[in-house]
Amino acid sequence: MILRILTARVPRENVGQFNDLLRAQLSELRDQPGLVYVKLARRLDENEGEEVLLVEEWRTPSDVFAWTRGRLTKPRLLPGTEDLVEDLSISHYEALDLSPDDLAIRVLGDAAARPSGAEIASDAEQRRPEAVGVDVETKPRAGGHGPKAIPRPRLVSRQMLQRPIVHVGRGEQGA
Repeated sequence: MILRILTARVPRENVGQFNDLLRAQLSELRDQPGLVYVKLARRLDENEGEEVLLVEEWRTPSDVFAWTRGRLTKPRLLPGTEDLVEDLSISHYEALDLSPDDLAIRVLGDAAARPSGAEIASDAEQRRPEAVGVDVETKPRAGGHGPKAIPRPRLVSRQMLQRPIVHVGRGEQGA
C-alpha cells in the first residue's frame, strides 16, 4: 500500500474557492482503479487561512503511477487549484501497519485471499511443511576465497503456498 499525501497552505481569501475545487477533485479521484481510501482534511491557522491535507491510499505503486501519469512529484489537481495555494508539497509513504492477511485481502480481494471450501485442508495438513524451490545459503569454502553458495530446500506450509509471498526486509512471509 502506498500513501500519497498532498499538503497545501491556503490564504484566507482563497479558502472557499480552493475547498470547492478540491471537493470536486474527490469525485474523479474516487473513481480511479487502485484507490483504496481518500481523506480531505483541514486545519485553520491564526490568519484565518488553512492547511489542507489530501491523503490517498493506493493498492500498488503502479496505481499511483497511473493516477499521476508518471509525475509523482506534481499535484494532479483541477485547473486553477494550484494557483490558490501559497505552499504545496507531496509525499509518498509505504504503509507498514497491515498484517500479511490484511494486505492480501485488500490487494487481492476477500475471495482471492482465501481458498474455496473444496480446497481447505485440515489444520494439521496445512501446517505440515513441504520442500519447495531452492534457497541459497552461503558457507565458507575450505581453502578457497570467499563464501560458496550451497543450495538447501526451503520448507513452507501448504497454506503459505495458497497465498502470495510478501517480502518483509530480507525474509518472506505468507500474505
